[in-house]
Amino acid sequence: MIGKIWLNVMARRFGLFALAGLVAVFGLGMANLAGFLGLQQSWGPVWSAAIVALADLLLAVVIVILGRSIHPGPEIELAFDVRKMAIESIAADASALKVTMDAFGQELRETRDTIAAFVHNPLDAAAQKLLVPAVTSIIRGFRPSKKQA
Repeated sequence: MIGKIWLNVMARRFGLFALAGLVAVFGLGMANLAGFLGLQQSWGPVWSAAIVALADLLLAVVIVILGRSIHPGPEIELAFDVRKMAIESIAADASALKVTMDAFGQELRETRDTIAAFVHNPLDAAAQKLLVPAVTSIIRGFRPSKKQA
């Protein structure tokens, strides 16, 4: 969006600069005509052509100044706001992805540690993972339930 806005501004500037160039060419043509007519009569046609040429050149200067003063409108601020929100959204998504990847890495490390512990001490690992829950279940089975008490 920002590029499109700037491209629009540049196209308008280029159009006005091209118009100024065209007017300057007409001014140069009139200056040539003034020189030609200067040979025909002393003051009348020469000075009128010179004044027209000078007016064309002044008009070209005004158009160039107008072209340089064109700036993007208020929509550029909206485009900057949209870009800022998109960057913040991408940063938030990246942060959430990093948290997920860190949690996944932690789970992988814990799994690796569990497997390593089982390989090094299979009986200890089996006792922790199988025997302790089984004994706990058996003990709970021998306790009288609240209905029986």
